Amino acid sequence: MSHLDDTILLHKRRGRTARRRTILAAMRNTTQEIRGKVVRDKTYDKFIDWLRQHNFPKTKMVLAEFPETGRGMMATGDIEPGEIIVSVPKKFLICNETLQKEYGQHPLTMHQLLALHICFLKRDSNSWWKPYIDLLPSHFNTMPVKYPKILADRLPTSLKGEVSQQMKRLESDYTTASRFLKSRNKNEFITYKEYEWAWLCGTEHLQFTKRLRISDKQQQTNNKNFLIMLNTRCIHMSTIDATAKGGNIAMAILLDFLNHSCNAKIESGFNVRTQCFEIRTLTPYKTGEQIFINYGPHDNLAILREYGFIIPDQNDFNFVSLDKEIWTLFDEMETARDSQLKKEILQKEGDYSIKKHEISFRLLSALRLLAIDGSHSRVALDQRYFDWRDTILGETDIISQDNERRVLIMLKSLCERVIESSDNEKTRLMEISSQDMIKYNIHNYALTFVKQIWRETEEIARMTILDIEQKLGEMI
Repeated sequence: MSHLDDTILLHKRRGRTARRRTILAAMRNTTQEIRGKVVRDKTYDKFIDWLRQHNFPKTKMVLAEFPETGRGMMATGDIEPGEIIVSVPKKFLICNETLQKEYGQHPLTMHQLLALHICFLKRDSNSWWKPYIDLLPSHFNTMPVKYPKILADRLPTSLKGEVSQQMKRLESDYTTASRFLKSRNKNEFITYKEYEWAWLCGTEHLQFTKRLRISDKQQQTNNKNFLIMLNTRCIHMSTIDATAKGGNIAMAILLDFLNHSCNAKIESGFNVRTQCFEIRTLTPYKTGEQIFINYGPHDNLAILREYGFIIPDQNDFNFVSLDKEIWTLFDEMETARDSQLKKEILQKEGDYSIKKHEISFRLLSALRLLAIDGSHSRVALDQRYFDWRDTILGETDIISQDNERRVLIMLKSLCERVIESSDNEKTRLMEISSQDMIKYNIHNYALTFVKQIWRETEEIARMTILDIEQKLGEMI
């Protein structure tokens, strides 16, 4: 998923990066009546000529401009369910085998070395890969890892922590890669800026290695030397090469132009017979319709962090993390001793969340524990803890009606705090002026995406309050 004045140029020349500038309208729906207009672009045309010269398998796709999504791939003929929409021969994959031929045995992870290799390919005007490298994004300013402090400080707490870890990995990988170059004694050197760009070209796959689910059928093939699709640029090799460190990833061409839809159904894998990575659609398309793939079941926080865009309308995977709020509530309502004791009973933080019309089981369990009335006798209190354990084990639904009422009231108060926090953050975001945008090089859509995240957060909290009020009314 250049500066602000470079936006128009990006729109004309870039694949995935260009799509980010129109992502606010993107993916509003996947109605297939909309037809695209074929794109004529010199850089893209050179890329296609390069594919033809090297016998890249023909596809029923062409790059086109769509009113709803910006650039995407349009069907040039009817496509049936089960048909392969793209087949990438192994020689068009930058994988561990490719890198070992260039660098020999090495101590780096695949991501570290892949980023290093992309740096050198970018510098080499005579590289065989140049037509592809020229199509890579020129910037990643819509990704939170690139936000200036004035905008990064406005991110939700959970996302802020994840982005901080991402930045630390980048810095550590650059140090490790630089040390490796020095050990080769070839006077090789890369700047941090070069490595950061290359690292971000391939970083998006890492967070999704264990979470992406293409289809139930595809899950069954994961143990058969297949490749699992991870994003629109990188793929993950499951068992083909066990020598790769830190995940056997590879960079695959042509995938950058395929847009995401939650409704798209695909299968992907490495065909050992043809030696090609293949994407097979389970969704039919008519001539002129846009072809979609599915990045997986991800909420907008994850999509923004890893791809640099959001799904603007309905993303059913969106949720609001209440980890910080629930831990604060324990400290407010309990003595220091009892708060620590109950936190230890819960064992760990995490997944205290709400979605539209859904409350996570861990959040309910934590609130039920907090709602246990400590004024009872020791025997009665112990029984309440046993009752709480029974809800954890699924032997009973609730501890008591009174406990459940307390749970709902506390959850309502947490949601009200979220709404207040969302309002405050939206106000702070509105205070970022056009002068600030220029001064700190803030991409227009980066600001818009963060505003949207807080609107979605508030919406989920308000919907949860409505559900709570209905449940409380039913208890009367």
